[in-house]
Amino acid sequence: MTMDRRRFLGAAALAATLGAAGSLTGCGGGRPKASPDRLSLFTYADATQGPLLDQVLESFRAESGITVRHDTLPGSGAALFPDKVRTQLLGARPPDLFQMWGGQIAAPFIDAGQIANLDAHYARYGWDDVLNPAAVRDMTFNGHRHGLPGVIANLGCWYRTDLFERAGVGVPAGYDELEVACDRLLASGVVPLATGGVYGWDPMRLFEYLLEITAGPELHDRLLLGEADWDRAEVRDAFGLFRKWVDRGWVPDGFLGIKPDVADAYLTQGTGAFLITGQWQEYTNIASGLDPALFDTFVLPTGHDVVRTSGWTEGFFLSKASPNAENAARLFDFLLTPAAQEVFAGFRT
Repeated sequence: MTMDRRRFLGAAALAATLGAAGSLTGCGGGRPKASPDRLSLFTYADATQGPLLDQVLESFRAESGITVRHDTLPGSGAALFPDKVRTQLLGARPPDLFQMWGGQIAAPFIDAGQIANLDAHYARYGWDDVLNPAAVRDMTFNGHRHGLPGVIANLGCWYRTDLFERAGVGVPAGYDELEVACDRLLASGVVPLATGGVYGWDPMRLFEYLLEITAGPELHDRLLLGEADWDRAEVRDAFGLFRKWVDRGWVPDGFLGIKPDVADAYLTQGTGAFLITGQWQEYTNIASGLDPALFDTFVLPTGHDVVRTSGWTEGFFLSKASPNAENAARLFDFLLTPAAQEVFAGFRT
């Protein structure tokens, strides 16, 4: 993940919603041809999110006569999905629409001229009036809006209240208290921070938190924007703290070889005390069948007057090669209707 995607956001805000279910993309060889009643969509949605979009797409078909067929690569995340999209866009049958993260993950597709400019559609449908401005900014490149934001994902800590109580610790009010809590949790027989290193995003979440502590908000932002030199004491101090978390056993042994979903399960299994994760964790907690009172959240303390949380925006993009731009815009607009949003209520709660 790169700098703009890790751009800090003040709060999570639902703008629209993502998701998809699986089937095959459209058929036909050669250059894509316009279809008056068909669209293709490629997403990284999983089996939980897919049925929600299935229901919305069926409602869209009933109203518009346009069938949306879509392919999905669930669980791939930002480590794999962008490369898959890149391959499909260079193929003979690129999808009309695809799901993607905003900021610098989408930027290479913009630079390559593979994503359509949506300014005219924003103006026609009035999307600026209903979408969260912060989310729209993450879909804006060189002054032009290229994507329809779906959600702003926000990171904090989910923790097990029973494990904290058993270890005799409360929610930490400062970083020093967090370190003390980690030692006590480890002594009680659980891994303090459940984290997995495969794909890199879990270590990124821990490191960016530690860098916020050592660098402070202003310098941290300058580092992420490439406006400050990374060869400096504050960065080395953050890496030093990261090493401390590993050496003290506050992360799982061999965490670099653990997949994030495996590490996430530590929370519901009771072998890990807390996770740095987002609002989607609630689904896993509910699915576990455990008492909801066993789970709660807190914001990671930094010791700075301004306490921030990290996040990113995800959304939909239109392939510049698509001959079905008008139909795609109609689908985008349908996703923002109250009826569609009622179906999506609770997605990434």
